[in-house]
Amino acid sequence: MRLPISLLAALLALLGTQAALAADDSPGEVKARFVIQLLKYVTWPEAGAAAGAPFVVGVVGDDAFAATLTQLAGGKEAQGRAVEVRSLSEGASTEGIHLLYLGGRDASSLREAARSHHGDAVLTVADRFEFPELGGDVGLELVGGRVSFSISRRKSIRGDFVISSKLMRLASEVK
Repeated sequence: MRLPISLLAALLALLGTQAALAADDSPGEVKARFVIQLLKYVTWPEAGAAAGAPFVVGVVGDDAFAATLTQLAGGKEAQGRAVEVRSLSEGASTEGIHLLYLGGRDASSLREAARSHHGDAVLTVADRFEFPELGGDVGLELVGGRVSFSISRRKSIRGDFVISSKLMRLASEVK
């Protein structure tokens, strides 16, 4: 689906990204900025996000991305909360994690990770556009230096968290 340029510019502004990315932005930086922006458009239940506590982003399988995300999240806030990044080893506990980024994984391991977080109030994100088809929440890919993403409404419908309708409208695909 092709969007008119004026609508695309407005949508990019809504997510707080620049319409034209700087030449020195790496793909990891572009994705990291997007992941930080996601925190602004999801509301977790109070039990999963205590007032004043930071939003915690866990990264599994991509230490370089975790380092980039840590650098870019430094001093940033989402919904008035600090953003904290944790690099997690495979199989580590995800307790206290609000957004779990799964990097560099094949379809079967992504399906298994999504299954293991099915009933959790954790937003699962992977660098594969088809991740929602595999049971995850947000799948992303870079297209022409910009993030294109697909999103699943499954957990939002169940009440695990609320995904902003603004974010839903920005998605290339909603499941």
